[in-house]
Amino acid sequence: MRLTILAVLAALNIFSSFQLSAYSSGDLIALMSVRIILAVITFMLSLAYVLVRGTRPMIIMSIITALIALTHIGLIVYMNL
Repeated sequence: MRLTILAVLAALNIFSSFQLSAYSSGDLIALMSVRIILAVITFMLSLAYVLVRGTRPMIIMSIITALIALTHIGLIVYMNL
């Protein structure tokens, strides 16, 4: 179940990252709070799963999901510069 949650959150972050270039500046600012909340929650949940020390596949998926969330946050910051 935890791996499924991580996979869904990773997919949402990837999908959201690809959509960043599709919006104009006004629409992008309106959706930015939702994107930031999604990325931060994904990163924090992934970090919690790593700290709990689950199974090896769960730790690997948590690290991958955390990196995807950090990439998403980086793209958000880059788009707003």
